[in-house]
Amino acid sequence: MAVPLYKPRIGYGEKSAISRVLSSGKLSRGKEVEAFEKHFAKFVGKKYAIAVNSGTSGLHLLVRCLGWKKGDEIITTPFSYIASSNVILLEGATPIFVDIDPKTLNIDPEKIEGEITNKTKGMLLVHALGLPVDYEKIKRIKEKYHIQVIEDACEAVGKPSDKFIVSKLGVATVYGFHENKQITSAGEGGMIVTDDFALAQKCRSMRDQGRSLERDWMKMVILGFNFRMTEIQAAFGDVQLRDAETLLRERDSVARKYSSLLRGIDGLILPTETVNCHRSWFVYFVMARNRIVRDRIQKALQKSGIASSSNYFPPIYRFPAYKRFRREKFPNTERASKTLLALPIFYGMTDKEIHRVVSVIKHALSR
Repeated sequence: MAVPLYKPRIGYGEKSAISRVLSSGKLSRGKEVEAFEKHFAKFVGKKYAIAVNSGTSGLHLLVRCLGWKKGDEIITTPFSYIASSNVILLEGATPIFVDIDPKTLNIDPEKIEGEITNKTKGMLLVHALGLPVDYEKIKRIKEKYHIQVIEDACEAVGKPSDKFIVSKLGVATVYGFHENKQITSAGEGGMIVTDDFALAQKCRSMRDQGRSLERDWMKMVILGFNFRMTEIQAAFGDVQLRDAETLLRERDSVARKYSSLLRGIDGLILPTETVNCHRSWFVYFVMARNRIVRDRIQKALQKSGIASSSNYFPPIYRFPAYKRFRREKFPNTERASKTLLALPIFYGMTDKEIHRVVSVIKHALSR
């Protein structure tokens, strides 16, 4: 029996929500989106939430709405899904890559100040693989240099707390709901959250071709996009949001079982999580001694019908569109990219499946 890398929960509640939307005959710009936005804003403790068709779209809207443009430098991480830098490049701004911390795999706050210039306009911070960035250190940098911040929490869905500090640094934060995420809005989707009324209104207008938010919906007041979320996506996502803490708790349980079974194995480094900083488990991963060992584990898993991924993440600066931005070496990013392997994690994963994954890994390392 194959073990997938991820598997979205699709239960009675989700099916019932889709059926309700289909029966209503209203598939776009309706009450389901409004309800999802209201509930998500409450979940993360923000005043406003703006639903969009993907996390990427949400980030792109914010970059445009904040006016980041040609000539501006935006500090960000090279160890992320490429979307987090694409949105900077699409608006003509320049991504300034800063190497990651080898333990957290997030942007290294100790290396940020050395990259700040008079062209620095903002920081696009990614909570990579569900672990929040170093809040205290980056907050000091933000306040010292008066830098605008966007938080990419597409991999870090969860309720903010003193030990899960997400959405506290940025003027706005973006969450993602692809089918591999902690919760999904029927396969695709995203959400912008902010306490800034003017920014929220601008995002609402711009996600819908820049139309007026008044009754005259054919009055286009600014240049915009079609980044709307559908009613089906919103209804599906709202059901998952209602059960979010259960879904997150289940993934946390799977992760802790993995760590318990894999701890102490020579040649493996397990995900970092401290008493002061919890992780939202987007993926569970291990880091091998080197690329050869990582590839050996992956081949063994594949042979046993177990999915895994070594694509978290290729360094962004290695993609063709970014070659001109690589100014120095990023050893920690390079090492993480070559040694990290994501393992199966999903709601409903059984102890038998977890033990099977671990058994194959142990056998591969014993050779």
